[in-house]
Amino acid sequence: MIIALAVILATLLYAVGGERGILTFLTLCWNIAVLSLSIIMISWGWEPITITFLSCLLICSATLFYQNGRNAKTFSAFWSVILILVILILPAYLLGLNSHIQGLNELMLREDEIMGLTPNININIVKIAVSMMITGLIGAATDTSMAISSAVYEVFRNNRQLSLGELFRSGVHIGRDVLGTTVNTLYFACIGESMMMFLLFKSYHYSFWRLINSKAFFQEFTDIMFSCLACILVIPLSAAVTSCILKRPEKFKRFLDEDELFLYLKDNGQPGQIPDRDK
Repeated sequence: MIIALAVILATLLYAVGGERGILTFLTLCWNIAVLSLSIIMISWGWEPITITFLSCLLICSATLFYQNGRNAKTFSAFWSVILILVILILPAYLLGLNSHIQGLNELMLREDEIMGLTPNININIVKIAVSMMITGLIGAATDTSMAISSAVYEVFRNNRQLSLGELFRSGVHIGRDVLGTTVNTLYFACIGESMMMFLLFKSYHYSFWRLINSKAFFQEFTDIMFSCLACILVIPLSAAVTSCILKRPEKFKRFLDEDELFLYLKDNGQPGQIPDRDK
């Protein structure tokens, strides 16, 4: 059944997106392989946060560069997501350490299969909790960052006379519209995934206060909160990074594609010359 669904997905992606749809499917397969490998390496005793961070780099780079090419938009989105990961790793670790959300929650402990499993897995569960939060936010942060970078890029192409500050403010204003739909998407994705959990809470007659203080609920809540934080923070970061690259092309030539280099040469009265990207 899984193979049949995968074939249907690949067929629809090709029918709707053509070559870009096939690239999307191949990227999805790559991302699944990277996540699977990271889980295996963590189970072998490798450092969970380091492995998760590296796997997120591979996922982000494949999602951006393989599907959209190497240009100012993708480089801006990539570095913005990396900054978000660096910023949120420490708060995620402190939250996992002090809130004790790691490990099995009360719903998992009621499952029959748990009774036959050993608790001696020799893995730091706090770091696993942090890894789960980081992995959960990478998709939303990448999507939002690419949306803002593309929007700022199009604004710049249509009005290259805008100053750095004006271009940045345009990106932030666009981000306000993107933010509302993104947060709602994350919210409903979390609710849909957690619907069975809420049904179990109802069956066990949980009160409201017991519900919000349960480990199962708090684990889901922290995942969505960190994803929302990532989307909020990545908007000004993406707008700032993209604005800097586009308004200061002499410093970021290696990040520009041929069309962007043409605009740079045209603005500087140097048609037909290709500047050295390594300078």
